[in-house]
Amino acid sequence: MTFQTKAQNLITNPSFEDIDSCYGGVSQIGFDVYEWTGCKGWSCPIASSSDLWCENGVFSNANPPDLFMGFQYPRTGENFAGLIFNDGIIFSYREYIQNELQQPLEPNITYKLSFYHSPTKTDCSTNQFGVLALDYQMSDMNRFYLSDISPSGVSSIDQFQGDTSTWNYCEIVFKASGGERFVVIGNFQDSTNATYALPCDTSFWGNLSYAGNYFYIDDVSLERLPMQLEIPNVFTPNDDGVNDFFSPTVTNYPNWEITILNRWGNEMTVLNENHPTWDGKEATEGVYFFRFECTEFDKIGQGYISVIR
Repeated sequence: MTFQTKAQNLITNPSFEDIDSCYGGVSQIGFDVYEWTGCKGWSCPIASSSDLWCENGVFSNANPPDLFMGFQYPRTGENFAGLIFNDGIIFSYREYIQNELQQPLEPNITYKLSFYHSPTKTDCSTNQFGVLALDYQMSDMNRFYLSDISPSGVSSIDQFQGDTSTWNYCEIVFKASGGERFVVIGNFQDSTNATYALPCDTSFWGNLSYAGNYFYIDDVSLERLPMQLEIPNVFTPNDDGVNDFFSPTVTNYPNWEITILNRWGNEMTVLNENHPTWDGKEATEGVYFFRFECTEFDKIGQGYISVIR
């Protein structure tokens, strides 16, 4: 069973088009180019300053951006952001972008942050983005990285296989605590645990990682995932590594519960958000009855599960 609802993009000014003027160059340390340009919704959360590339800049004739970083056209519109992730021996320099959302996030609801990125190189490139959801606007001019903070969610590494001439899709799924009004986007790794895209010659790294890159960012979206309920009708708990667990997919149903009964009506297990899978170790081969309940939405469902060994 799958239910879909129309998603609303909660990001303010998702493609950086709503600005008052264009700076047109690389931002200096401690300079919030989004505030200077009047780029609605966006800001730099820490002293490391991300860039905003646009046409006809006031302080540069970059059309955009400067050639030493590699030319790229915007994916849509005329503007886009730029972030550098640079690992060094002393510390890991990281740039981030921060957005003030159109409305606060709901508690215990799963969201998907997505955007498009274009790297300036593909070898030894950092291959993870993260998102940090906050109930306040971060503004810490004493920081040059956020690698000591655990993000709300991170991307998978298989989203970094594109080349420098294209815009590559990236998404991050995370669950909100509730009340978050800002999201910070960037890389939350440091020199000790940074991961990177191949090919990469790491022979000179020693015990440190020097993965880094400069990424252009465009078309950012944050959407509540639709309510989804998918309950498998068969699983095989025989320890062969295939379909060994009963694992329903339940998205954005708060306080849900699945009760599994045997043919005599005896309770086998109760699944919920904190206990979402059943290994079936105590179950003999046969058919079992399940009942799904979500009292908040007055949703009730039932059906049968076949255990095959």
